[in-house]
Amino acid sequence: MKPLSGLRVVDLADEKGELCGRLLADLGADVIRVEPPEGALSRTLPPFTPGGEASLYFAVRNAGKRGAVLNLEVEEGREGLHELLGDADLLIESTQPGTLARLGLDAEALRARHPGLIVTSITDFGQDGPYADYQGTNMVGVALGGMLHRAGIAEKPPVMIPGSLAYDVAGIAGALGSLVAFWKRLHTGRGQHIDVSAMDATAGLTDWSLPNYSLNPNLGHRTGTGIYTLYRCADGFIRMIILVPKHWRALKKWVGATGELDDPKYDQFINRLMDMDKIVPLLEGFFADKKKTEVAVEAQRRGIPATPLLLPAEVLENEHTRGRGTFRTLPVAPGLEASVASGFFTVDGARAGPTTGPPELGELSELGEPGWTETEERASLAALFARDPSPPADGQPLRGLRVIDCGVGAVGVEAGRLFAENGADVIKIESSDAPDFIRVIMSSYMNPSFLSSSRSKRSFGVDLRTAKGQELVQRLVREADVFIENNGAGTMDRLGLGPEALHALNPRIVSFSSQSVGSYGPWKDWIGYGPNTHPVSGLQHLWNYPEDEETPAGSTAVHPDHLVGRLGALAAVAGLIHREARGRGSHHDAAQFETPIGLMADLLAQESLEPGSVHPVGNASPLGAPWSCLPCDGEDEWCVINVRSDAEWQQLRKVIGDPSWAADPFLDSVEGRIAQREHIDVELAEWTRQHDPRAVMEMLQAVGVPAGIVAHPGHHLSDPQLLHRGYPKLVVQPDYESLMLEGPAFLGSDLPEVVTEPAPMLGEHTREIARELLGLSETEIEALIAEGVIEDPPAEFKML
Repeated sequence: MKPLSGLRVVDLADEKGELCGRLLADLGADVIRVEPPEGALSRTLPPFTPGGEASLYFAVRNAGKRGAVLNLEVEEGREGLHELLGDADLLIESTQPGTLARLGLDAEALRARHPGLIVTSITDFGQDGPYADYQGTNMVGVALGGMLHRAGIAEKPPVMIPGSLAYDVAGIAGALGSLVAFWKRLHTGRGQHIDVSAMDATAGLTDWSLPNYSLNPNLGHRTGTGIYTLYRCADGFIRMIILVPKHWRALKKWVGATGELDDPKYDQFINRLMDMDKIVPLLEGFFADKKKTEVAVEAQRRGIPATPLLLPAEVLENEHTRGRGTFRTLPVAPGLEASVASGFFTVDGARAGPTTGPPELGELSELGEPGWTETEERASLAALFARDPSPPADGQPLRGLRVIDCGVGAVGVEAGRLFAENGADVIKIESSDAPDFIRVIMSSYMNPSFLSSSRSKRSFGVDLRTAKGQELVQRLVREADVFIENNGAGTMDRLGLGPEALHALNPRIVSFSSQSVGSYGPWKDWIGYGPNTHPVSGLQHLWNYPEDEETPAGSTAVHPDHLVGRLGALAAVAGLIHREARGRGSHHDAAQFETPIGLMADLLAQESLEPGSVHPVGNASPLGAPWSCLPCDGEDEWCVINVRSDAEWQQLRKVIGDPSWAADPFLDSVEGRIAQREHIDVELAEWTRQHDPRAVMEMLQAVGVPAGIVAHPGHHLSDPQLLHRGYPKLVVQPDYESLMLEGPAFLGSDLPEVVTEPAPMLGEHTREIARELLGLSETEIEALIAEGVIEDPPAEFKML
């Protein structure tokens, strides 16, 4: 059974945030997609099926939903919506702030009539603040959110990530916020309004840029793949990420390193980084007669993190995606099927994803079906509404839950952080002999990245390589609610903490695991970091300038690590709701490489229908022109400008002084502007270079033209919209620094400020946890410390 079986969702989201309802449907919710009589805007968005008859954008984000038509502009339609909401749990909407208020359907009015309803609003910038009335696009969200500034190469403008990252990330944030609010409703009886900002949601993916910049205010320039080097092979590229000495030693042994490569100084990563111009050609010479997948397979056999750079067709058809069932055949239009990404999760070993295609327009009305059906799963969930309220004393929605966090890097620790900031007791499992590598990456036990992801947690210093250490953590598991890990495939099984062992210890525990390429399939034992997923998912190939297709660009971002952490928190909260209704726990799994595949599902579906049709497009869009990233006054300062309509073009002309080149009648149509997009960019850049990016944004937004700063953390620290929403969070870390950390992607009318406390020192809470949770005496604690099973905070840093 899927964890959200019985949950009822009405989905009005259009273009932005449509993935919210899709994810809830993937996890078992009954989602009814309500459209106006003329159909949703997203039915008109590219990419399209080969004949242009259907939108793949709409199809993949609405697969698995049912469909209904309501005209909310008339009273009959509004009453029809109320009828659906009378037995619904969640409403998702994405209209411009104020739109539903005009119709008498704002969140306050809806909750007055439906007191238990969760209303989730997904917008570009949030419900209020200086940007609330701004015009947004996905590109504007990516730019203002900070994910555009680091992408691409220094010689060219920053380049857009393929897909609809800002709007899809907002959908993921909306799904998580909705479930956190629903969890609180189960304990209070009250609904609430969740306010999601695509800008905030995107900003949370920027690799701890805010805390790192607040400590060291320097900005790196775009370097394409940067330290995550791509090496040319006979038929393409591989990515090898060689950060630790054992990986370098394994690589030297493989290539038979002699001479310069065998220099002992290269055992240190920083020395290799400084001499990459010498190292890369030597290694590429070794790979020159070898095929990329064969190189990756052999590298992984030797314990080296390497992945092949796959083209879209190769992503659809390789032994690993076939073995995992990463794609399934689904209808995307009447009479037409495509290969569609099969979902972001597995639950108890079964894929949680769509099994039906998108709804036809108004299918419930045409079939005469009722809105909701009564099921056993619904009855189990509805029974929870009759319980006496037991609200958390401080209002924190996840207060009272205990999470065992065995995460490392970004994925697991970010999932744990989202529990901690909403009130859960999160216990980080670590030791000085096997630390979280993000904790020690700066050769100390504290740094901004670790601080951000492990804020508000407790640290239990325990050596899981010992039988006694394993037994102590197993005792913690028996009383825990959630277990999180993202170690190498099989690691937790070897430590007695795999999914089956967890269930035997505690049948009610909800667990989440994530590995680079998944826990099953031919490549399941492959190791890697976030950037290793870029090549193998197709993201690396498509994140590029169209003229540079043979020379991959991409970004130095560790994406999708942070996003997979949010998906992990989402899955775990869904599992807790299921446990509350059905009395048993569940195991949830997400393969990191399948997250970018899921976010590019429409592009990959297009490739399955028209082989060879999907290529890098850079910053261009079929939605209009200019659709550009343009230079501004200042060092490496940029803005984005998106013109969707002829009316917006006329407004742009006025703002820039209506120069003679813009008066060309050929540019008065969308088709004409798209044909002349490069010419427009050259001319428009002459104007943008005269102004800083904020001035460009404010002048154009004042007349309704979508525009945004290509933001970096320096902008985020003082951005008026982020400050209005309380996004930057100050934390004073003892014996370290005061830093600004990333805030939440969503706010709630019945959610307090998120918990933002210092990150723990390694083993800071070992004695407290041993005494209070494990019931050990001081004598027993001292004996275990003496044996090296558990530890206090180390007196000095231990080099490994």
